Amino acid sequence: MHADFVISRGAYEVVATLQDSGFETYIVGGAIRDLLLERKPKDFDISTSATPEEVRHVFGRREARIIGKRFRLAHVTINNELFEVSTFRRTPQHNNAPASSGHNFHDLPENMIVSDNSYGSSQEDAFRRDFTVNALFYDPVKHDLIDHTGRGIEDIEKRIVRAIGDPLLRFEEDPVRMLRALKLVAQFDFSLDSDTENALFASLPLLQHASSGRLSLELEKILKSSYCDRHFEVFFDYGLLPYFLPELSEVWGSEPCRQLIELLYERNCRVDAGIYRDSISLALAASAYPFVIKELDTLSKDNFNPLSDEVFDIFNRVVSRIFAPQTLMIKVREAAIRILQMQFLLENSDIRMLPDLMRRKSYAHGRELLMIRHLAAGENITDLEDRFPAGKSPGVSASSIHRKNRDRKNFKPNKKRNFHRKKGRPESPPDFDE
Repeated sequence: MHADFVISRGAYEVVATLQDSGFETYIVGGAIRDLLLERKPKDFDISTSATPEEVRHVFGRREARIIGKRFRLAHVTINNELFEVSTFRRTPQHNNAPASSGHNFHDLPENMIVSDNSYGSSQEDAFRRDFTVNALFYDPVKHDLIDHTGRGIEDIEKRIVRAIGDPLLRFEEDPVRMLRALKLVAQFDFSLDSDTENALFASLPLLQHASSGRLSLELEKILKSSYCDRHFEVFFDYGLLPYFLPELSEVWGSEPCRQLIELLYERNCRVDAGIYRDSISLALAASAYPFVIKELDTLSKDNFNPLSDEVFDIFNRVVSRIFAPQTLMIKVREAAIRILQMQFLLENSDIRMLPDLMRRKSYAHGRELLMIRHLAAGENITDLEDRFPAGKSPGVSASSIHRKNRDRKNFKPNKKRNFHRKKGRPESPPDFDE
């Protein structure tokens, strides 16, 4: 099928260079899905018949380096753009971890893939991918769009998430695919086809077998996105949240959790509009803030010092616990704590303190959280924006984004599955300290 997509110059050069060297090469996966949905891809992944070593030979060691153990690929840098270049895979043998992998075969599902370095053809590569909407291949040189599964283009048009092959097997091979399926539901308003949906419900307990590193990486991607409020709602509606973020699941429906969703929603509207950066630490601080306030209620208000060791310990405890057992990078957690401290420094500052506060590294994100807190409460922030200049932040008013641009309240991620809200759940979810 002929298609004429606008792609980055670097992506074109990587594909064209590998093709000129005799290797079949395409842009693959989410970028093609996004282009068909008329959205700008955040990156361009490339797949080729060249092995990682051959990719490095074509581009040289300075421009290409090989990474990964479970899934070896090459990182290629062209025109200051970084591209993941993977070799076509075929479906590997299951449970094929080497003895040094650290996996205990007796603990893993029979068909779980723990090493995926069996190379194959482009067609084999398409059929070993997770969902039809992620299995499209695009040749930007010939302008060819290839749909090996025969369902990808149609499913994108109909906004359907359909597992390739047996969905039960796909989720057993890699339980993280359940997260990715629901991220498509959250971000694009897709629906799961019935077989994929039933397989997901039956496979939820398998998530405990996914590596903590991969799950933590998925959490970082979610918090970096501008749809994390929807992600958490969809995860809860489909019953996945207790397996992924049990601490958050336990407090779902509480007032602090409701505020968490509202704060993330306001933040995400502004990330979408390009006013705020897609900071993970800001998302983490916004998520933690309502629970921090709850715990601070137990402290004496006399001589309250947000920089004291006692208050720091509260911030650190909440920030570390809210998304447990997933672990975010230390620098992200520390930055989130500084953003939380900045809330109290800003609100209790006078004009003489402002120059010193503005020199702090956490000022920009601290200011952003201050604005979205007041926006989430339905307040006018014009005076706040005048009082606290944006500094190096984008010079656009945070209040200029109309809520209807991203109407979370009208978003119904899973109308049919409300039984998850009732089944085995207390009417008043416990708070963290219970």
